Amino acid sequence: MITALALAASLGTAALLIGAVLYLRRSLTIVRQLSFVLCVGAIAAALGMYALAGGPLPADFEQVFGWLVVFLAAITLLRLIGLYVFDIHFRAHRGVQLPPLLAPATQAAAYLVTAFLLLRAWFPGLNLGPLLATSAVTSLVLGLALQPILGNLFAGIVISLEKPFRLEDWIKVGQVEGRVVEITWRTTHVRTRDNDNLIVPNGKIAEDYVLNFYYPNQMHLARVHVGAHYAVPPYRVRRALLECVAGVDGALDKPSPDVYVKEFGASAIDYELRVWIMDVADVDRIRSELMSRIWESFKRHGITIPFPIRTLEFAPRPKTPAQTAAVPSGRLFILEGASAGGTVELSERMLLVGRSDQAGLRLDDAQVSKEHARIEWTGDGWSMTDLDSSFGTWVNGVRTPRCDLHPMDRITMGGTVLVFERDAR
Repeated sequence: MITALALAASLGTAALLIGAVLYLRRSLTIVRQLSFVLCVGAIAAALGMYALAGGPLPADFEQVFGWLVVFLAAITLLRLIGLYVFDIHFRAHRGVQLPPLLAPATQAAAYLVTAFLLLRAWFPGLNLGPLLATSAVTSLVLGLALQPILGNLFAGIVISLEKPFRLEDWIKVGQVEGRVVEITWRTTHVRTRDNDNLIVPNGKIAEDYVLNFYYPNQMHLARVHVGAHYAVPPYRVRRALLECVAGVDGALDKPSPDVYVKEFGASAIDYELRVWIMDVADVDRIRSELMSRIWESFKRHGITIPFPIRTLEFAPRPKTPAQTAAVPSGRLFILEGASAGGTVELSERMLLVGRSDQAGLRLDDAQVSKEHARIEWTGDGWSMTDLDSSFGTWVNGVRTPRCDLHPMDRITMGGTVLVFERDAR
């Protein structure tokens, strides 16, 4: 009867104390930090209650109880040292963000070594060889049975030591992409763009490629692809695309955005707008805003995003005299200079170019003369004549006093570059 009462008191004490620890650790940080120590203390208290209740004690009870009390004191000291080293010294004083698994792994190894050393010192006659051998065999069996779990466990330790990513980093593992919100012993928690919490086994991360968008810095290159009609010169498309980047929240001015001609497609010339952004988490929003602006910019500049096109060629009809005499459309596009982006339509009338107020194309450029050059219709095309300007007129990189203009000729006057464009007759 006494044995039953003592056993009930012992088990009740253990259950009460351990239950209190499990309840309080949810709200109290100090209890959560010392939960293992408190559970060992609860076991020691349960054994003490069993002795106080008058239960029958084995011959070596006092020696075992004494070892448990000393072990409790030792791990309490070790836990306090760990709290000071990891939480106060490194994290609070030095601001070092340690791997999440480093502190518990170190504490567990210290507890295990302390337990074996105290057993060796407290029980000199105890032969630990069979225990270690049994532990090795047991570990082998458990290792084979728990291979996936252990693989994830050791992969988590490697991730904590190598630190291929940290908390709040944006990563991509296989097809999974999101922000790292938690790293545990077995898994890594990733918050996706849809705000879903995806749990990825650490073993999966160790076997796959990991793309860290935040290392070595958070800058990310966002790409927007768009097609433009073949009739539109690439420099016009380039300028229209670059106009879309200014003022977009999250898009960086430096490194500066750029436009690449990617391919001459079946129906359009394919372009790629490259923009540097600060956070890859905003890439969908920024790309959406850029595409909206591109549509508006193309509308303003008269640039067509073509549907699939199939060209049918017919034999040309003879031109009537009226059609032959008609002046085809021609224009000057200001590629570089103070008025870059502007267009001047050409006609049969002579066009005077210069800084003068009477000039048909007035250029605000100190290296351009008041009457720099004239462009006139010759009956078969347009010609350019330099009017003895100070710095001369250059056509396709060659200083030219007079020449006939051909489509895509680049005319340089001082710091201004004009492109001659002409429609087919």
